[in-house]
Amino acid sequence: MVQYSGIRHFENATTRNRTVERLLALRAGIARDISERNKQESFHLASWNIRDFGGHRLNPSPRMPESLLYIAEVISAFDLVAVQEVNEDMTDFQSVTRLLGPHWNYIVTDQSGNEERLAFLFDTRKILFRHVAGEIVLANKKGKAQIQFNRTPFMVAFQAGWFKFNICTVHIYYGDAKNLTPRKREIADIANFFTKRQKKDGETYILLGDFNILNPQDPTMDALLGGGFTVPNELRKPTALASANYYDQIALRAREKIVQIEKAGCFHWQNYVFRDDADYATYKPYMPTKNRNGKPAKTDLSAYKKWRTWQMSDHLPLWTEIKMDFTDSYLQSLETGKKPLAEFSPETGPRADARTADDTGRKKTMERKKTAKAKKRAVKKSRGKRGKHAGAHSRFEAMIWRLPRSTSMDHRRRRAPASAA
Repeated sequence: MVQYSGIRHFENATTRNRTVERLLALRAGIARDISERNKQESFHLASWNIRDFGGHRLNPSPRMPESLLYIAEVISAFDLVAVQEVNEDMTDFQSVTRLLGPHWNYIVTDQSGNEERLAFLFDTRKILFRHVAGEIVLANKKGKAQIQFNRTPFMVAFQAGWFKFNICTVHIYYGDAKNLTPRKREIADIANFFTKRQKKDGETYILLGDFNILNPQDPTMDALLGGGFTVPNELRKPTALASANYYDQIALRAREKIVQIEKAGCFHWQNYVFRDDADYATYKPYMPTKNRNGKPAKTDLSAYKKWRTWQMSDHLPLWTEIKMDFTDSYLQSLETGKKPLAEFSPETGPRADARTADDTGRKKTMERKKTAKAKKRAVKKSRGKRGKHAGAHSRFEAMIWRLPRSTSMDHRRRRAPASAA
């Protein structure tokens, strides 16, 4: 649950009441438009380009405190969210993280193209970070350096229940609307990169973010699908706020088709906060009256619709509910004559720690015996070299290290007998 307590410190009564009213509407919209998050058998994944989040190069005015509450409320509807366009100043991003509460954590890159960062926000009660993260850099090809990504893609390994996966977020170069070559190259390069890796390691990969794809029939979509990834029909949704463009995508390359999409969609936050016409008069006084050059700024309805994109975003969150509990299917696969759904091999399987209890017990017993014998040999050898006082000296050393931590080293030395000095 979002930490709402800060609202009571809003000094302006009108702002305070409006924020409460809009949050209630937003929560009702989330409950209606997005499937329930508190499920044991599935988790919710989303991708959201939050426009110029923390940046000040284009933003005509800073985000208001109520806007950060609305952003946090939307993110809290999911378990794992890839965020694009986190900029050099992370103040707003960290404010949203605090609003999400103590169970949420994040992983974020340093700045790359356009001084942007890529980030993952995740609820630790549902999502486990598997301690693998890195930015994707293309290796030289036949000794020749490859053209790198304008904004370096960011991959992290996570686990939700049974479901282990590697997920990479991207913000593909837009460039010139008339020249799609650089855009197609970046999409094809990242898709081919993970297709080759998946063929080697057999793991599940999810590629998501802002691909700047115009529509499912566009050559940019062909670059993604031609790279070996699939985009389920449930996830083919227009995500641009002011147009019908399919900029954002969630693409899959799964191990043995293990990914099961339960539900998917786009969340239209503008139906509940910063609404088209209903809220124009309310927010007009907050809009800047001068631009960066000191000239008069427009404050009409069209300008308001553009201004609100810097309060929320010019993108809609794209989300999906993914199954993560395969217990029944796994048990059924263990019947005689069937192939197990998962092979938990210690050497090559997805769970290196998964061994039978008997094997683990025998190995630990053998290791303990081996260690004990090695210690005995070491003690005998040490006594033979150091003489008859070595044993007493060793016992005294052991006594020192068993003293409480609060005992200072000087105090230990004062207590030491003269024979051991």
